[in-house]
Amino acid sequence: MIEILSSSAHLILTHATTVLSFILALLVIQRAFSEKRKPGNFFAWFFFVLTVPLIAGPLYLLFGGRKSRLTAKIKQRVTAQALALSGETEELAGKSTIDSTEGNEVLLLHSGEDFYACICDEIQKAKTAIHIATYIFGNDAPAKKIAGLLEQRAKDGLTVRLLLDSLGCWKASRRLRCRLRKAGVEVAIFMPVVPLQTHSNANLRNHRKLAIFDHQRALLGGHNIDQRFIGTLPDPKRFIDISVAISGPAVAQVSRTFIADWAFATRRNAFEFKPTLQFQPQAQGSSTLKVITSGPDVSNDPLWEQILLLIHTFKEKLTIITPYFIPDDVIFQSLIVQARSKKRIRLILPKRSNHSVTDIARHNYLQPLHEAGVEIRFFNKQMLHAKLIIADDTHALLGSANIDMRSLFLNFEIGLLHSTRSDVAALASWAESINDQSIDYSLAIKEKGILPNRAAAGFVRLIEPLL
Repeated sequence: MIEILSSSAHLILTHATTVLSFILALLVIQRAFSEKRKPGNFFAWFFFVLTVPLIAGPLYLLFGGRKSRLTAKIKQRVTAQALALSGETEELAGKSTIDSTEGNEVLLLHSGEDFYACICDEIQKAKTAIHIATYIFGNDAPAKKIAGLLEQRAKDGLTVRLLLDSLGCWKASRRLRCRLRKAGVEVAIFMPVVPLQTHSNANLRNHRKLAIFDHQRALLGGHNIDQRFIGTLPDPKRFIDISVAISGPAVAQVSRTFIADWAFATRRNAFEFKPTLQFQPQAQGSSTLKVITSGPDVSNDPLWEQILLLIHTFKEKLTIITPYFIPDDVIFQSLIVQARSKKRIRLILPKRSNHSVTDIARHNYLQPLHEAGVEIRFFNKQMLHAKLIIADDTHALLGSANIDMRSLFLNFEIGLLHSTRSDVAALASWAESINDQSIDYSLAIKEKGILPNRAAAGFVRLIEPLL
């Protein structure tokens, strides 16, 4: 009798599992089609779901989405409110970029030491408000120093807001956040990873790095608040990166980006921030800048489009510096076409990044690019974390986005397009210093461990769209 009941229970469980797997597979396929996913991405998830549906189904629903209708609706409403309050026309609502602004001042922060000194100085001299958004906030000496400064400024009566991505900032201790809040710092977590806590898909991360002071000055680029990126003294293990400090009219768009993210994360109405959104910084210099934001809350992919525009319109020389290189087919083929037309393209990557899987994945693209004539260079020292594209001597794009699927099509990112020749020349000079410390691809691949074995390359190729 017991054996019969056990057999019946096993049969029921098997049928229930089969039905549940079938339902999950249908849900995933229906959602994938409705999102108009790229073929490679779709088939990678499709294979995963068919193989292990009980695991892949929930993972896809949690991590697989690219555009979020709910996120888009909320963020577009906030953007429309922000634009209306700032005096922009309503037809711009939902756009992720505005026309270039003139009258800005730009200061390059060439290293983690420069960035650390600048952000500490700006925190200390701020008079009314400090807004910081970061992907990583560590639990180390530089992060604790900055946290202490924020704590003190909140006690001084300033409005201090700290927006942390829940995945990137998981090392930031709850104790530290509680201490900051107790001191008066407003701390918000962007899209908690726990599904029941989040507005939307847990895979949609805020990868932006912003710091805004008194609504008039801003820092943005690739530096996170972590000892791997910043510190008082040079460190041979520190990531190589670059950011900029800007002041002038462009800061208003950076500020609106922060407020939109903050209002979304805290579920507040943008009209609560009317004075901030209406503030227009005065002209400070002669630089022309365009702020470009990209993410799941917009219908298109503006940073991807801007990168493509630079690739297709440069005349003589294009330099791309990125820590991770897993381009989509359009960027990949565009680079090949331009290289074959005898235009000079230089791609600078870290010889070994901090993510070995992405290092394996990039080699599927590097050999064809090398054969097409792209000059590939490997930075031969620390981890290179900078994200910079320089087109001729006329344009440079700096920001938080890598040349990979996640940055271009998933994350919330921000970029700054420079079109003043002196700024572009300064960025190009920094890029040359990086190039001088790099070695040719043809030499690097002769070193042991640089090229992946075929089995690893084949497996990563299969899961590449999921990275």
